[in-house]
Amino acid sequence: MNIPLVVGALLVSLLIFWWLLSVIKASLKTALLVVAVVFALQVFTGVGPQQIFNQVGQWLGVSFTRFAAWLQNWGNKNKFDPDAKKQSLLIIMSILIDQ
Repeated sequence: MNIPLVVGALLVSLLIFWWLLSVIKASLKTALLVVAVVFALQVFTGVGPQQIFNQVGQWLGVSFTRFAAWLQNWGNKNKFDPDAKKQSLLIIMSILIDQ
């Protein structure tokens, strides 16, 4: 067994583990802070979470419904079954169902 290789792999593994724990800790802190702010706004002013996120979306110039539609379309891109017989049958069935 090569001792420097094992020591190096162990150090890299520990550094990656330490980084992962830091990311998880920061993510949890941020999530809890967002929950606290949204809850406080809802209790003290009556402003709901949907209104808050809609306002953030307006500031960013993003419609969440458009973003969700884009994500769905992105997931369906380039998914074409190359079987011509199956595609023909699907087209014929869709025509028959529409009539």
